[in-house]
Amino acid sequence: MKTTFLMMLLAVSTTTAATETPSTYAGEQTREIKALSPERVAGLLAGAGLGLAKAAELNRYPGPMHVLELAADLGLSDEQVEATRALRAEVVSNAKALGAELVAAETELDALFRSGEASTSRVDELVQSIGALEARLRAVHLNAHVAQRDVLTAEQVERYVQLRGYGDSHDHHGHHRHHNHHH
Repeated sequence: MKTTFLMMLLAVSTTTAATETPSTYAGEQTREIKALSPERVAGLLAGAGLGLAKAAELNRYPGPMHVLELAADLGLSDEQVEATRALRAEVVSNAKALGAELVAAETELDALFRSGEASTSRVDELVQSIGALEARLRAVHLNAHVAQRDVLTAEQVERYVQLRGYGDSHDHHGHHRHHNHHH
């Protein structure tokens, strides 16, 4: 009898606890696009990096936006500034276009579920499209870092790493790679 009572008490308390703990998604149901925060949508449409190039940034491949911000401290030549501005403009242009496509695809996916007409085949199709867009967008940002590093000297890359606060990194693979030397 005691065991039955304790089991029932445990079941009731577990059920009560579960209903009182809101999902981490609570509040997100009001988003226009459920899978994307308004900040992420704004970033995608603006061509922002959104952390997509961390693999490059944190492994000694500077990004054009931050290189321009640090141009004076890095001692960039006029040619380097011009090349970096052109690279930045190209990245933003490509990222904005892909970001808009990605937002449109996520909107379509959200509308599919909202309609109540979702099917596995249509979900698969949309998710594959979204994944391809995300991959292309990430490649745009990562490749910008690759191109940017080729614009800088090895010394400028080292200075960038220090200025960005990554100088205590224990992993310096690729550190001795040949860089173009602009004087």
